[in-house]
Amino acid sequence: MTSMVRRLALVSAVSAAAFAFAPPAPAAAYPQCLANTMCGWLYYSDAARTHQQGGHTTNCDGVVLDWGIKQGYSKYIVQTCGGEPDPV
Repeated sequence: MTSMVRRLALVSAVSAAAFAFAPPAPAAAYPQCLANTMCGWLYYSDAARTHQQGGHTTNCDGVVLDWGIKQGYSKYIVQTCGGEPDPV
């Protein structure tokens, strides 16, 4: 019975070590903006969201802008691009 307990302890230790040294999961990808919109995430250092510290946005031309510190409090933004065409 003692050898079974030792085996169980060894298997548990190896499993715990494998879990501890496993690579972290990859970061989730940012979603694409819908057509004719600009969107992205803005990151703030405070819960009141008054001190912006970074962001990941896509502008109306499809250019991805990635800057600053991307952690902390976040807000997802979406805005339509341009105005509606003038009626004829």
